[in-house]
Amino acid sequence: MRADAPPTSYAQLTAAAADQLRCDLARRDQLSMRQRRAVDGVAHALRRGSMNRAIPARHLLYLDLQAPTPAAAIAVGDLDTATHIVWHLSGVGIRPDTAMWGTVREAGQVVLELQRVGRDLPAPVRPACIAWLGYTPPVLFESLFAARARAAVPRIAADMRQLLRLRPDGPHVAIEGHSYGGSVAAHFLEALAEHPPRRLWGLRKTSDDVAHLAARCAGRQEPLMDAFVMLGSPGIPTRFGRDPELLGLPVAHVYDAVASSDWIARGGRLIGKLLGNRGPLGSRLPVDALPAQGLLPVTGHNSSHFVPGRSQTLFGYRDAGTRSLRNIARIITGQEPL
Repeated sequence: MRADAPPTSYAQLTAAAADQLRCDLARRDQLSMRQRRAVDGVAHALRRGSMNRAIPARHLLYLDLQAPTPAAAIAVGDLDTATHIVWHLSGVGIRPDTAMWGTVREAGQVVLELQRVGRDLPAPVRPACIAWLGYTPPVLFESLFAARARAAVPRIAADMRQLLRLRPDGPHVAIEGHSYGGSVAAHFLEALAEHPPRRLWGLRKTSDDVAHLAARCAGRQEPLMDAFVMLGSPGIPTRFGRDPELLGLPVAHVYDAVASSDWIARGGRLIGKLLGNRGPLGSRLPVDALPAQGLLPVTGHNSSHFVPGRSQTLFGYRDAGTRSLRNIARIITGQEPL
């Protein structure tokens, strides 16, 4: 393959990304503090033995140190052979330089749960999950507004276009977002559902990748995404509630999980209601305890309460053993939630 030729498989793409990471590690002392932390976080997340050994191998898709804040995406599992691929989006303050290892570990928990629920299905389930930290997330009160979510759309559109190019066989694809990540996902889905796409606020023109995907989606019989799951979302723009078709997939395939003690999500929705700019959408996804199945409840707003070396008494939306994680996996594999 020529050096300037696009990769023809994820194996080629991740091999090139691994080479670039080695170069970044070699020049680590020349990087800024934030860039060093991003490089270290990515390297740690990829390292064998850095997390539960049952979690499949991790593969770097890219680490962009030239972005306003470092951007990265890491796949858990084999994207070249996966039957089910999940986009795994995060929210406020979650960046490669702050939470790469934890984000990838949570993506790994999703993969393990997909393997678990897929064992009893007639068709094989070979899952992979993309831990996507490809945008500059909001901080504090920025999360009350959509600017950061809109700005994320061109990058995730480029990554999705690449997935369709490298996997023309059409694996099942779903997207789940925690907190502000749900808003990012909603704006991305809206951009794909519009044809011709409108210019995103804050951008001078619609990106080629958004335009390409929107045109492709317009010619499809089935939606691009099988399901959209929001976890601890403080609400998404109210226009989606007024017209769910803006998301480009049936509202029956949209799920909304909010723990009873998630005061951040609930408070955000209250503020959004007062401002008139955000609200809930989708079917309620149960995340409380289900003792009959041995499933644990979600407490608070965190995506995970796991801390290495400590016993765990509280559990987040993506923690192993929770009803939340089980239901995420069931939805992605086409089953009804518990």
